[in-house]
This record gives sequence, C-alpha cells and structure tokens, in this order.
Amino acid sequence: MPRHSVRTTPLNTSTNTLPRVCLRTCCAVGMLLLLVMAVGACGRNKPTPVAQAPTAAPTFTPLPTATLRPSATATPRATATPSPTATRTPVATAVAGPALPASDNPGLAQNANERPYGSSVRFEPEFPDVSPVGEPPIHDEHTNPLSGVTVEDPDLLARRPILLRYGNDRAARPHAGIAQAEVVMEDLMEAWWITRLTAVFLQEAPDRVGPVRSARPVNIEMTPALDGVFTFSGASNGMWGLLNASGLDLVYDGRDGDLFYRSGTKAPPHNLYTSIPDIRERLEARGIERPATLRGFSFSEEVPPDGVPAGRVDVPLPPSSVVAWTWDPEVDAYRRWVQGQPYTDEITGEQIACENVIVVYAKHWMTDIVEDANGATAIGLALRGGGRVQIFRDGLMYEGYWWREEREMLFQFIDAEGEPIPLKPGHSWIQFVPTTYEAGVS
Repeated sequence: MPRHSVRTTPLNTSTNTLPRVCLRTCCAVGMLLLLVMAVGACGRNKPTPVAQAPTAAPTFTPLPTATLRPSATATPRATATPSPTATRTPVATAVAGPALPASDNPGLAQNANERPYGSSVRFEPEFPDVSPVGEPPIHDEHTNPLSGVTVEDPDLLARRPILLRYGNDRAARPHAGIAQAEVVMEDLMEAWWITRLTAVFLQEAPDRVGPVRSARPVNIEMTPALDGVFTFSGASNGMWGLLNASGLDLVYDGRDGDLFYRSGTKAPPHNLYTSIPDIRERLEARGIERPATLRGFSFSEEVPPDGVPAGRVDVPLPPSSVVAWTWDPEVDAYRRWVQGQPYTDEITGEQIACENVIVVYAKHWMTDIVEDANGATAIGLALRGGGRVQIFRDGLMYEGYWWREEREMLFQFIDAEGEPIPLKPGHSWIQFVPTTYEAGVS
C-alpha cells in the first residue's frame, strides 16, 4: 500500500508535483543557459588570437625592402649595357706586363704621427734656415704655369684649375683621365693604411674623370695655393665644418648631382665619375670661372747641375698603395708603379709617366676630425713654411727645400743657396710624406 500510494500520488495530486517539475525544468534550463554562456564565452575568447594577427603584421614590414632586391640587381644590368665603357678596365690592366722586381732600397717609414694625437688641423708654419733669393717667376700667357709647356691658345690657361679628389683603393684603380692632369698630389689617409690623390686640371679637359671620393684637410690647404675649384664627393662632419669656413669654391655630388654618375665597371663607392668640361660649364653658370693667379714653379729644359743618378725611386707608402718610379729614357720621364704593377690610365690603358717626381717631406699628425665608425681621424699636414724636398727629373735627384709662405702661394723649390730648382716642362707628381720617412733611391 505505501508503495502503491506512492505510485498513484503523481496522478491524483498534480498540484504538489508541478512545482517540483518546474523547479527541475528551471534548473535544467538554467544549466543549459550557463553552458551556452560558457560556450559563448569561449567563442568570444577565440577571436583574441585572430585580433593578434594584425599586430603580427608589422613583423613582415621588411618584405617591401626585400622587393627592392630584383631592382638592385637590375641596375648593374642597365649600367653594364654600354660595352665600350665596360671593356676599358680590362684594357688598362691587360698592358700590365711583368711585375716590378723588388727594390734593393725600398725606403723607410716610421713614427708617422709627428704631433700629439687629436691635435687641431691648425699649425704654426716652420721655415728652414734658407729662403728664396727672389720672387717666383711670372709666366707669359702662352706658358702653362703648372707644366711649363707652351700653349697655342691662351684661353686654355685663362681659367681656374680644377682640383679633383680621386680614391686610390685597389678597387678604384685604374683611374680615368689622370694622365692629362698637369699636377697630381698624393697624401696619406687616416690610420696610415692607404693614400688618395688630388689631380689638377688646367689646360686639359678629359670627358671622364674618377672615381671621385671625399675631402680631407690637405685639400683645404692646397686648393687656395692653386686659386682653384675643389671637386669631391662627400665629407665627414668635421670636414664639412672646415669646408664651410674655408670660403673655397666647391663642386660636389650633394649639390651638383647632375654632373656625377655611377659607372657599371666598378663597384660602389669606387665608381663615381664626372666630366671636366661639364664642371667648366657649371663654373661659368655660377660666375666663378676666371683667370687664376699662379706663381711658384720654375721650369727649364736644361738639366740642372749637381744631380745624383736616380734610376728608381721607392716611396715607402702603405702596402695597399706602395709606389715606385723608374726612369724611362725613351720617354724622358719616370714610369709609375703601384704594388709592383704598372699604374695605368683607365681611358688610354697606358702606364703613367711624369717628367717630375717631387717628394715633399712635411709634418703629419692624426687630427681631431673623426672620419669613420672606428674612430680613425683625418691626417693633418703642415704644408706652409718649408722643409726638405727631393726632386727627380732626367734620371737625376736634386736635394733641396720646399718653401711656401702664404696660403695662396704655390711651392717654391730651392737649393741650399736659395736658388730655384727648376722642374722639367711636363707633368709633375707630388708625394707628400712625413719627415720621418725616407724615400729609397737607387
């Protein structure tokens, strides 16, 4: 009975069971709602990684730079298309021939830094005991004051010299147009590891010159001596400060970019070239082209007396640019060799020959002008005042003194009595070396 009454209770007493059913139903529904909400919450959490996907997108921003690689590789193809310019470099090296034998007297290089490290580029000129007996010569309008050569058209001389800065890394050689420069000056670079060149163009105007590189203190010192215009590519912050304060007339790629171009025959940065005629046009457009005042060099075809035989001159420069000059009686000039190989012009492919090789001994020091990320500083040169000089011409050496009293003066070369040591008419190459160096003569 009790069990039976239990069974019949749901049927006969529905008013008591409904609340329990509703309660259970509500609980079940509630649990379902909670489950749905939990699932919904999980669903809402899923987009979080999706939302992070856009934030990850910036990590792929280098992709646009990667797309530049095809265009970068395409540029050499575009510049390499002119086959005539591409073949000039092999031509210049093809005539190299046998290497120059080692010298019995290679010279001496030591203690190059002759002032405290970090000294200013400024210096007090020091003069030798001897001085010139007279004023520097004045040349007529048909005589090139930089070469002593007679010129039919005086208009070729009634203009300003252009000083062009050449790089001299091995990758930069051979140099274009340098055979036509009346004067070339070679100086040591920071860390004493290589040299650079500054070529001077007055009478001649090659269409292609370079590779062009950056300025150094020697250029600020020598450009006024030639009343010239300095052409270069870039400079360190310290050098820009000096250039801006110098008052020099400048032509450089940052302002005159249309005058410069990159060659496909060499790799950057050893492939920047320009044109002397184009630079001349720019000088005219700016109103700064004019006849220059050039006094200092003396010339004579006659061989001076008391010369010492010098068939070979070894300049103890760094191994990357070590230089030798050998006398060639067939051309009455000294042939230039670099790292034991003939030094050729990129345009002609011929070995450079100069009638005069001039070794100027002057104080060198590491200045406070930082030139690279390693902290190497530019080299200062004391090129006003006077000091020892060796002049090589006609297969002979002449010992004497260089003399330069003012910033706007060229060098005067004098003997022990103050008389001028004349240069041979033709091209001159000036080697600037520290006073602690000694050229090898044999």
